[in-house]
Amino acid sequence: MAGLRAICRVRTLTTGHAIHRIRRSQGKVLMNDVLVSAALAPHKHPLQCGSRRVVAVAIPLYRDREQAPGGAMARQQRRLAAILVMDVVGSSRLMGRDESGTVARLRDHRINRLEPALLRHDGRLVKLMGDGALAEFTSALDALSAAIEFQQAMADANRDASENTAIIFRVGVHVGDVLIEEDDLLGDDVNIAKRLEEQAPGGSVVVSGTVRHAVGDRLKVGFADLGNPSLKNIERPVQAYRVTWDAEDWRVPLVPAGAFSMKTQRGRKRLGLSLAALAGIVIAAGFAYMALAPLPPPTIAQLRDLKAEDLERLLTERRAADAAAAEKKHIEDEARRKADDEAAAVRQANADLEKARQDRQKAEADLAKLKADMEARRQATAADQRQLADSAAQRSAEEAAHRQAEVEMAALRLIEEEARRKAAEEAENKRQADEALALAQAARQKADEEAAARRQAEEKVEATAQQRAQAEAAVAAALKQRTEAGAVESALRLAPADRQRLQVALTSLGFDTRGADGTFGPRSREMIASWQKKIGTPSTGFLTRSQQEALLREAAPALSKYDEKRKAEEEARTRAVVAPPAPAPSSPIVAGAASAPASAGAFDGIYNGNVPISGGGALRPVRIEVVNGKGTGTMRVPGCDVGQITITITPQGDVSGTSELTTIGTGGTCRKGSFELKGTAMGRELRLRLGGSTIYLTR
Repeated sequence: MAGLRAICRVRTLTTGHAIHRIRRSQGKVLMNDVLVSAALAPHKHPLQCGSRRVVAVAIPLYRDREQAPGGAMARQQRRLAAILVMDVVGSSRLMGRDESGTVARLRDHRINRLEPALLRHDGRLVKLMGDGALAEFTSALDALSAAIEFQQAMADANRDASENTAIIFRVGVHVGDVLIEEDDLLGDDVNIAKRLEEQAPGGSVVVSGTVRHAVGDRLKVGFADLGNPSLKNIERPVQAYRVTWDAEDWRVPLVPAGAFSMKTQRGRKRLGLSLAALAGIVIAAGFAYMALAPLPPPTIAQLRDLKAEDLERLLTERRAADAAAAEKKHIEDEARRKADDEAAAVRQANADLEKARQDRQKAEADLAKLKADMEARRQATAADQRQLADSAAQRSAEEAAHRQAEVEMAALRLIEEEARRKAAEEAENKRQADEALALAQAARQKADEEAAARRQAEEKVEATAQQRAQAEAAVAAALKQRTEAGAVESALRLAPADRQRLQVALTSLGFDTRGADGTFGPRSREMIASWQKKIGTPSTGFLTRSQQEALLREAAPALSKYDEKRKAEEEARTRAVVAPPAPAPSSPIVAGAASAPASAGAFDGIYNGNVPISGGGALRPVRIEVVNGKGTGTMRVPGCDVGQITITITPQGDVSGTSELTTIGTGGTCRKGSFELKGTAMGRELRLRLGGSTIYLTR
């Protein structure tokens, strides 16, 4: 009867004890959390209070109408939940450096840190998302506690880890209404939790304002207000807070050795539920058998005494008993089928348990392998460190040797500088002695000249020759100190004309001396060395007697032309300068008178020569040009200014003049001084006395 509701007690035929209070509605009886279906015959009152038996079967009660099979009110399932989302910071970088090691460490952190935290706070691991995870809690307090415990456990695990192995998580927590899709959670509030996680710095937790107000002051934490950050694809404003805590207030409990993972715990829980359901089905089947046991049929005598109403009642009960027997068979078949299903569920649970055990063994094997790899890497690192230490020691030894070499080189430089200083002092002393000697000789010469007559000229010439020999000996000794080759060439006593001829010879053979000035400068020395290299002799840049003769022979054709040209020039210059002799005077010639002196222009021309430098070394070239008995010239000193020379030649050949010359003083400095010149001109030779030295110049 539609809409009929009745409250009654169901009693068994054997004990008479009350089983449950039941409520009947539209042919279905609700027994606490059990839905009871009655086998009702098509009468006015399908179930009457006080009936001696009730045909019922216990089946699971559907708490939500949308779960009822074939329910017309089916809709999406929703519930209020606390959502926790976590993700790894810089996972791509970690995977790129060590993919297998990173995966092993992620598995270790999930089993030994994340899942214990979820178990302690009644959390459910919904799913793994790459290197992140989604978890569900029934309480915001539990969700935040699990998040802090997990981050604290990760901080302890990363304390001794390097930058390349440390794995850092960020966590977001939100409370909201979520959609249920089998075991997964969907909806806008799940997305908000994910966006809050993206706002969290590494190793921290960010929660929504809903979580902040739900937790209040019940946890030892602090909340830093982040305002309303812009969350990707979330239009409504969401208040965000960063959670702070003291590590001393959140000591992470140690996970016992050999503890099961959540997967193993879920397998055991599923096995327990399956066994409990199987036991309930067996008990319900027994209760149904007792309730459906048929009454003994009435006897014929009892049927005769029955009235029509009683007979109709008996027939009705008989039909009900038959229907109950059919229902009993159906219930037994259904119970058997469910028992088979539960047995299959038990087998599946056992298989899951075995798989969890194998997974644990595999994880332990992976952990052992990881430890072995870490030990191998540690040993390799130790070997590298030893190698680096050896390299550092070797570098230190090399640096010490280099420093020792530098010290020795510095000592050698000091010794060399001291030797050069002493040599310079000795040279300066010798130069001063030479100057003093030159001054003394000049004074003596001047006294001799003033006291002696013209007839002593030859004696003076002899004395001058001796001085020249002494000077040449000094020059030879100085040149010998410089190089043996220079001494050999100096011994040749090459005149400027000879040098000019040698320069012409070199140039004609392809060794251009860039002029023939009678002075062997750096260019001439270089060309001499090149010619010596060509003929297979040592390239000293100084000529020996044999080399001079060989060079002159090799360039004989060019030298012949050069000599002819010079001879023609000299003859032309002589004809131009020397005037014809004047006619004899009409006065009678005095017998025994001296012949007339030569004219002043007879000594005109260009004179070249060299003056040795005091103390040895290179020669100083001198060049004087004489026109009408007046001569001007220069003397070059290497490293100093060019000195000027002025002379006058009398028709008798006497030479006098002055010179502003530059000399090298103490320490290699250049000094200027004025000197008096005296000398004679004879033929093509000009002899000048400068201090204690005699200068020989040829025209």
